[in-house]
Amino acid sequence: MTSPPSVSHKFSEVFKLQKALYGLKQAPRAWFHKFFIVIISLGIVVNHHDSTLFFKKINARHIFLSLYIDDMIIASDVFDGIASLKIALSHHFSIKDLDVLHYFLGSNVAFSSKGYLLS
Repeated sequence: MTSPPSVSHKFSEVFKLQKALYGLKQAPRAWFHKFFIVIISLGIVVNHHDSTLFFKKINARHIFLSLYIDDMIIASDVFDGIASLKIALSHHFSIKDLDVLHYFLGSNVAFSSKGYLLS
C-alpha cells in the first residue's frame, strides 16, 4: 500500500485501517458481521443448518431471507412483513429493490397461478 500524496510519513511507519475496504480479504467478513448484527437486532434468527438463511416467525406467519454474498431474496406470506423488513434494512444499508423476483444466481424465475418456474 502506498500513501496518498497528501499524507507524509516515514518509511518505517505503517497505516492502521479504521474499517475494512473492498478488495481486501477481510471486507466480506466485516460486511457479513455488520449484516448479521443488524438482522439479529430486528429479531430475525439464523437457520441452524444454513448460515445464509434467516427467518422470523410472527404468530403463524413467516418471513424468510436468503443471502448470497450481497444479493438477497425476501419471501413471506405477509406482504407487510416484506415491506417493513426492506425499510429496516434501508436504514442500515444502501439497498436496491428489484421488486418481484425474475432472476437470481443465474436462474430465471417465472411466476404463474400454478407456482414458480425456474430455468
